[in-house]
Amino acid sequence: MTVKKLCYLVAFTTILFVQEEVLTIIPSVQFTFLLILLYGATIGIGYGSIVVVAHVLLDNLYMASFTIFTIGPMIIGYEVTLIVGYLLRNKSEWIMATASIFCALLYAGLFIPINIYVYDVDLLAYVIADIPFDLVMVSCNFITVLFLFKPLKRVIEDSFRNRYDLRLDDRG
Repeated sequence: MTVKKLCYLVAFTTILFVQEEVLTIIPSVQFTFLLILLYGATIGIGYGSIVVVAHVLLDNLYMASFTIFTIGPMIIGYEVTLIVGYLLRNKSEWIMATASIFCALLYAGLFIPINIYVYDVDLLAYVIADIPFDLVMVSCNFITVLFLFKPLKRVIEDSFRNRYDLRLDDRG
């Protein structure tokens, strides 16, 4: 890995981390899924995984939630999102936005068993209490991916492939 590639990966990780922490004041509103789908579509699964794992570790260290019960579901949910971004990279923004809904619901669903078994939370109470937050999250994901995915993808691809002749994912 070159220093240039490493610097870009650090920049991508920083953008992902900072936007999520800044937007924590608004529950379930973030650009995390948009950015991870975007990274999957532009820099690929290998380099995207580096960004995702670094983000999850930083986020959990910063939020003092550094346990396998938090890190595990986050990495699984975000890695699936990254793979979806990669697999759907040439599809329409409508398909990508719809996929972001399923990625967000999977991500939220990964925390259900942990909250039930580890923290002894009642399933029905948890699901009912979580519905408004999930609705906000999937709505935010759908809207941001629908309107911002293609323009941001174009910016990243133009920056790397045309200006700097840099291919982060080595697709050529």
